[in-house]
Amino acid sequence: MKALILVGGFGTRLRPLTLSRPKPLVEFGNKAILLHQIEALVEAGVEHVILAVSYRAELLEEELRHQETRLGIKISMSHETTPLGTAGPLGLAKQALLADMEPFFVLNSDVICDYPFKKMLDFHKTHGKEGTIVIMCVCQHLQQDPSG
Repeated sequence: MKALILVGGFGTRLRPLTLSRPKPLVEFGNKAILLHQIEALVEAGVEHVILAVSYRAELLEEELRHQETRLGIKISMSHETTPLGTAGPLGLAKQALLADMEPFFVLNSDVICDYPFKKMLDFHKTHGKEGTIVIMCVCQHLQQDPSG
């Protein structure tokens, strides 16, 4: 099984952390954000991770060579020479993603959560198989002003 992770953003909202490294390599819980995702994908049975890269791609490649060996998976890069938005990288990686006609995951690199990949795949396989999207409500608790 495969996964495509969109990692081409510039990480402008995380500056100055992203001036020297791409956002997916910024650490969260003593581990790169991207590594949280890749490890969860491997646990769900993903054997090939494709990264849609742009900004600071060389740093991602260098770091992930080590992880590829450690995790026993294939990690490849799909290079955007110009920003293609959200869906553009799917077109660039289409041949690799559809080579075996198996389901694949697509995710943004800056999402941190408990990934229900196994449940998603089971749901997908039992409900029509065209496409499955997971969304999550992020509730913001608004504090009311006690004075009215």
